Amino acid sequence: LVAQTENGNAIFLEAVNAVKDKDYVRAVDLFSSQAEDNQHDAQYNLAVLLKAGKGAPQDFLKALSWAWAAHLGGIEAAEDLSDELHDIIPEKSIEAAREVVANRLRSRIDNGEKLAVMQFAQYHVELLEEADYERAYIWYSIAAAIGLEGAFEARDKTRSSVDEERIVELQVEAGTIFETLVFK
Repeated sequence: LVAQTENGNAIFLEAVNAVKDKDYVRAVDLFSSQAEDNQHDAQYNLAVLLKAGKGAPQDFLKALSWAWAAHLGGIEAAEDLSDELHDIIPEKSIEAAREVVANRLRSRIDNGEKLAVMQFAQYHVELLEEADYERAYIWYSIAAAIGLEGAFEARDKTRSSVDEERIVELQVEAGTIFETLVFK
């Protein structure tokens, strides 16, 4: 694991140096592999390059999906980048980027990645056109059950936006989903 982390840092630094050397094609290639491995800094940097059209043709939708992934991963600058991209992409196209992010998160959850659970809950509150507090409550409940930092508070805060008549149904659904998940 330590070697993998050191290797990841070396690849990241290689990508940063490629940008400094204006070898954008190489930078996009290196950042892409790390973005796919959920390295949030790389996701942000890839989004910046895709927005600018450096190293690959300009692709606002891909840039938005990576910027959102980086935002959900805690990269603060990604929120501003996401907002900029959101403003220049037609709304009907934005749904495709949302779908990419949701599918990537769900795949990570299915592969046992705990942190993706919290990000998936956050996705339902922050990235949808209209927040889905019921889905967020379900996923924050699962995040709390596996002990993720901030999950209890987020679950309880989200609960205040959920119809009390639905809370028991949502808890049952969270329990059903939870039983199907296996975490690393």
